[in-house]
Amino acid sequence: MKIFFSLTLLSLLLSSCSTYKMEVQQGNAISNDTVSLLKAGMSKPEVASLLGTPLLQDNFRSDRWDYVYFKRNSPESNKKQNLTLLFQNGQLIQVKK
Repeated sequence: MKIFFSLTLLSLLLSSCSTYKMEVQQGNAISNDTVSLLKAGMSKPEVASLLGTPLLQDNFRSDRWDYVYFKRNSPESNKKQNLTLLFQNGQLIQVKK
């Protein structure tokens, strides 16, 4: 009985040493073609339907949307990209890559 308990305890201790960490890719999947469709004067709902909702929205500056995205179908698909959209009176005025 002591040997069974010792082996069980040993196996539990050893199994807790190996943890599996799953990499979760966060952000939007946006292609360069989609970014090129952005035009000055687009409304916020139009931009949201094209790119999805932004990952970051500043509560103090509601006219700035920040996207963290991964380029689709690109050799750099694992590299994070930043896209900042600036609005004025609900209309897109600037796109910063």
